[in-house]
Amino acid sequence: MRVRWRTLGGEWREVDTSAGTVLELMKELGLSPEEYIPSVGGKVVPPDYVLSEGDEVTFVPVVSGG
Repeated sequence: MRVRWRTLGGEWREVDTSAGTVLELMKELGLSPEEYIPSVGGKVVPPDYVLSEGDEVTFVPVVSGG
């Protein structure tokens, strides 16, 4: 299936993937779930969110510190 993805503030990229969930896509892309929060269509989703053809996934970096 084809989905579009980006990290927040980055450019959109399209990818053909066999990933069924956001977590599987993150693993394919080399992104850590401890470092990014996924959103689909502007809404935060859990890592087990099932992807659909044409989804647009944004990975928002986790901010921590004091």
